[in-house]
Amino acid sequence: MPLNLNWASMAIDYARGEIYRGKTSPWWYTSENFFELFQAFRGSVRDLITQFDGCTGSKAGKIAGEYTKTPAAALSFTETEALLAQLRGAVKNINPERLGKIGSLESWSGYWKSTGTFKVRTIKGEHEAEIPFVLETYAASSDMPHITVLLNKSPITGEVNAYHDKNTLSIFGCGLYCDVKAKPAFLLSNIMTPYIPIVTDGKEPDLSVVASKLAEGVKKTLSRAQKSLSGAVAGKKRSQKEVVGECLQEAIAKASGNGEYRFSLRQLYYAVRPYVIRETGREPDYPYFCKELIGGYEAEHGDIPLMYRDERGTLYHPHSGRDISIGTIAVENYHKPAWTFNKVLYIEKEGFFHVLKEKKIPEKYDLALLTSKGYASRAVKDLLDALGEHGEEEITFFCIHDADAYGTLIYETLQNETRARPGRKVKIINLGLDPEEAVDMGLEVEEVETGRKRAVAGYLDPRWENWLQGHRVELNAMSTPQFLAWLEGKIRLYDQGKVIPPENIMEESLEQSLEAKLGRVIANEILEQNHYDDQVAAAVRQVKQRYQDSQTCGSQAPLKETVQTELAKEPVNLWKDVVEEVSEGIIKNYRF
Repeated sequence: MPLNLNWASMAIDYARGEIYRGKTSPWWYTSENFFELFQAFRGSVRDLITQFDGCTGSKAGKIAGEYTKTPAAALSFTETEALLAQLRGAVKNINPERLGKIGSLESWSGYWKSTGTFKVRTIKGEHEAEIPFVLETYAASSDMPHITVLLNKSPITGEVNAYHDKNTLSIFGCGLYCDVKAKPAFLLSNIMTPYIPIVTDGKEPDLSVVASKLAEGVKKTLSRAQKSLSGAVAGKKRSQKEVVGECLQEAIAKASGNGEYRFSLRQLYYAVRPYVIRETGREPDYPYFCKELIGGYEAEHGDIPLMYRDERGTLYHPHSGRDISIGTIAVENYHKPAWTFNKVLYIEKEGFFHVLKEKKIPEKYDLALLTSKGYASRAVKDLLDALGEHGEEEITFFCIHDADAYGTLIYETLQNETRARPGRKVKIINLGLDPEEAVDMGLEVEEVETGRKRAVAGYLDPRWENWLQGHRVELNAMSTPQFLAWLEGKIRLYDQGKVIPPENIMEESLEQSLEAKLGRVIANEILEQNHYDDQVAAAVRQVKQRYQDSQTCGSQAPLKETVQTELAKEPVNLWKDVVEEVSEGIIKNYRF
């Protein structure tokens, strides 16, 4: 699965402001949580008491009382219940202001911070937890409503959505549902808290505990945003394209560390974003930014140096069973395995990969599978060109797609020139599915809503161009046996056979195979004749004993200490690297 680094980028971007530097509080535990904490602790009661905010020195000893040296895990539920009451009587709950914050951000036109406390009920015992929190809300004007929620400055695992209808902005998800009378907006909310309940096994947070404060924060933030924008944006009619054009080089320098590091398109977006909001009062739309603003810039000036696009697509190698995620960096580092496949099939939908691999279709036809889940990405197009330039190995390229307007364009843009990339250097054969064939096959036809005219590929007859304005047929309309028979029939029309390299390549491969196999046979015979295993075992015992003797007399540090010391010098290493070095030193310094 392609790795998505957007969460990591956001976490890095918002890792600023203040953080909580204190200890935990007894107010943050229910009766049963407190008992579980004692059960898990491996020290004494006094040792555990000192871990709480405001409980050090003599105060910890006084609270621990008769249990001072008693193991914490030895206390009963009744005893921990009494201790929790004592602790709460001795210290106050943490002031929410101490929990930290991101603080106001230049790129957002509205900001509001509030604090509060929510309670968590206990199942057993009488003490509820009282959890403090800080809630920060940010807003920027946007035609499309959107909300991002952070928990302690990092994106949450759940999904929260924003929807606008008439004059109401609705926010829902993760146990949250609130309506605010407002225009559509781009919102960011950050919750600083030591604990948040979860509602699913996937660790989705239950935001209902902060719902009222969040609704209040959205109202306040949007009000401030509207006031700041009414003056700041007055008289400004600049387009996002103009603003991006002016700030792009500065944003590239910021994202790349002045040209020292590679950076993603998403990172460039976040570097540009503050300028656009400040100058236009609006959040830049990410798809528009990628396709129109950056895509247009690169069409005119060439690819932006050091920038890469996230992986969107997969290449499957037959015979090795290897799936490769396709992105800018993967294509740059890609090396085709020699004489392994002589055909490549581009598929609109990755869902067909499973059945094709299960039935060994790629292996049967020496056929690599390739998808970008829709329109081919820049990286996929570059990969096709690179494969086509692969010296003496001739490769045939195929494409299959749905019989709809979108599908015909997938093939056409894969083959022909677009603003982002020139036409392919290789010929791609369109295997279908095209509408005339789909109708002739008697496949189920879906009706689609008519409205604005749908663009279709130029290779279609006008009759079928008109048909596609109101109809479509998916590849999925075929049963699996029907699809496999259809695809194999198409491939056979152009099949030049299995991969068979030139004779010298096969002779060389045979020689290498014989050398490797005979080498193993002869080596095993020699080793067995000379009692190899016995000699190795004896040598290991001998040098290990001398190594242990040197540790005993102090001339050699213990292994654990050596590993810790070397890792402190070279943190990028793994402990096994150090052990390997120690092993080499032993063999070099201790004769056997």
